Amino acid sequence: METMFRKLFQRRPRLDAADPDDRAAAVAALADDDQATFARVFQDDGDRQVRLAALARLTDPKPMLTGLADAEVAEAATRRLLAIADEHTPVAVREHPDLLRAALAYAQDKEAAVAAAASIADVETRAAALADNARAEVRRAAAEDVWAPDFLAELAKCMRGRDKLVHRLASERLAVFKQASAERCREDAETDRIAAAAEALADDDPHYEARRDTLDRNWQQHLRTLATTDRQLARFGVVARDLNAIRGRFPVRRQPPKAAPTEASENYQPLLAEAQTLAEEVAAKMASKSLAEFLPGLTAKADALSDAWRSEAEAGPPVEAQSARFDERMALLRARLGMAKRCASLAAEADELLGRPPAESATAQVDALPSIQKDIRRQQAALEGLLERYEWPDDLSPPPHLTALEERRGALAAAQQRVAARLAELADAAAAGIAELRSRIESGAVHEAVESDHRLQHLLRQLPPETAAPLSAELADVGRQLRELLDWRQFAEAPKRQALCEQMEALAAEPLPVHDQTEAVKTLRQRWNELGIADDRKGRELKKRFDQAAERAFEPCREYFKEQSERRAFNLQQRQAIVAALEEYLANNDWQDPDWRGVDKVLRQARSEWRQYLPVDRKAGRSLAKRFEEIADELHGLLKEEWAHNIKRKEEMVDEAVRIKESGWLATEKANALKELQSRWKDVGPLPRQVDQRLWKLFRAECDVVFQARNAVRDQRAQRRRVIEETEGLINELERRVDLDPGLDRETVADYERRLADLDSLPNELRRRAEAVLRHADRALIGRQDRRDDSA
Repeated sequence: METMFRKLFQRRPRLDAADPDDRAAAVAALADDDQATFARVFQDDGDRQVRLAALARLTDPKPMLTGLADAEVAEAATRRLLAIADEHTPVAVREHPDLLRAALAYAQDKEAAVAAAASIADVETRAAALADNARAEVRRAAAEDVWAPDFLAELAKCMRGRDKLVHRLASERLAVFKQASAERCREDAETDRIAAAAEALADDDPHYEARRDTLDRNWQQHLRTLATTDRQLARFGVVARDLNAIRGRFPVRRQPPKAAPTEASENYQPLLAEAQTLAEEVAAKMASKSLAEFLPGLTAKADALSDAWRSEAEAGPPVEAQSARFDERMALLRARLGMAKRCASLAAEADELLGRPPAESATAQVDALPSIQKDIRRQQAALEGLLERYEWPDDLSPPPHLTALEERRGALAAAQQRVAARLAELADAAAAGIAELRSRIESGAVHEAVESDHRLQHLLRQLPPETAAPLSAELADVGRQLRELLDWRQFAEAPKRQALCEQMEALAAEPLPVHDQTEAVKTLRQRWNELGIADDRKGRELKKRFDQAAERAFEPCREYFKEQSERRAFNLQQRQAIVAALEEYLANNDWQDPDWRGVDKVLRQARSEWRQYLPVDRKAGRSLAKRFEEIADELHGLLKEEWAHNIKRKEEMVDEAVRIKESGWLATEKANALKELQSRWKDVGPLPRQVDQRLWKLFRAECDVVFQARNAVRDQRAQRRRVIEETEGLINELERRVDLDPGLDRETVADYERRLADLDSLPNELRRRAEAVLRHADRALIGRQDRRDDSA
């Protein structure tokens, strides 16, 4: 009874109520389309929870923007904006600085983080937002795509002390950028120096050719260095130098004056030209991947050219200058063929060396660093030995194998630097750990000190001997202090261990209720572990005794946990059955003509039963829950399509009810039409309860107006019938009394006349009949009076 009265007198919550809970309830009761009210409450209400309740119902982003500057609701407003923002959201909202920064700070994967970062122009804001992201894997994955130097600098600053891996990545890349930039400046100065030295060579210098060749070799090597540095800086967005323009700064070789050919020397000109052509052909083929295929043919051409020169010389000797020039060109040709053969013979060894996996040190575990460092050194030694055997001149373009080996040399050097930097960090960490270990020993934190000592011992074994030696000596000195502390601790903790054994044995003898027993055993085990490792014989005996007592004490709990496990297995089976039933229903239902109310009922029943079967094993239940939600979402999607169709039908019925109400039909005709429409309303399929109630309220309001008008007409007709019936009764009664009642007098007739006059809206015929009866009564009374007078 009390509950019934409370419900009867319970008032609807109001937005102007003094209690914040009442205002929050009023917000919850509002319709979804009442966005103006949600916006007003969110902006003006004095209670945070009420504002958040209104924010959760808001779909208009503009009022939410006002909350970004309010520290009380800024984070909630930001998350709400991120949740509803799409391509239809105004650009001013999507590109709001606080929203862009939050999108990066709350990103859940690399793609979202990279896309959000690209939208933030200010590097300080971008770096700070990435640093605020709580997911370490997202921060590191997004940092992998960062090469812009200004962003790297801000990222290294923001990540210092917050994310060591990202900080190290940004710092290493900045170091590479700075080193490459400095190298580029030095290279530009070297370009000017070599070009100026070549320009300064005098044509009459007797050592012109030798000096020119030296500068030419240096120049070619310098150009390759420029290209390597530019490729390295290109990752940082630095525009490469114009190598063709730089190459054009080197002056062409001075051509010696041509001697006037004699008649005998003219026969050797074609052979000299062929030697020059063949040397150039060899130089061009030396940069090809298929060098070994061309060598036999090129060697045969050189031999044939030598034979042709000797045959021509037997017929008529050349001049001395021609002979010297031919010998020079053939010597160059033979030298290049020798280099080509050597290069071809080294190709297999180069392929084997390049086929080795590159040393990776950026993400390597600490234990792997020494082996990586040894592998890098072995590869560097093999690489340097192979490069020396190439003996490649600087004036020729290198073959692909040699170019790849040079790139591998740079990669190995960079990897070696990373390993060295990582080992230096580990050495610094070890030194800091030893200092921390001293502090813990001084403060008496024995358990933490032992753990630190074990970690440091393991860490020092990963360092090179020359680095680890002084640290190991220092750690050994600290270790002696730790052992002394352990001895004192074991002496002081023996009574505590004894007491814990006795408490555990008491639990084993007199168990508590299951949950209390579990917590008690867990608590005693935790207190035992807090005492650290028992190293002496007595401590080990106490540990064995404690473990045996803990085993006995936990025995009553095992059956309970077994039952829980069986219950979870049963729940999992039931959930599997629900999923199987839903899958079969989804696959076999007639979706061309479905029972939508049945679909709604099946979905509601499935969700209800699904919630009943808890708990389940988390790992096994996660994939099952995902499949359940997929099927439920698919069924819900089909229902939503039907809902949309039904909502449209009922909205049309509401419009039709409005047209009927406003038509010029009679009230009964309107009522009959609406009754038919109500019958059709019942035939419409299901739709969401809240929407259905809203549409029904609108529909019922139109019907009520029509039905009230019809009832008014009915009431008017009933009233008219009652008046007629009453009039006829009075007339009939008066007629009888006139004929039968001798005591009828004037006063009584006057009373009938008054009563008939009070009845309104009488038909004319009935009114004439009433008047006739009254006249008849008057005449009857007069006649009776006259007869009495005559008798007297």
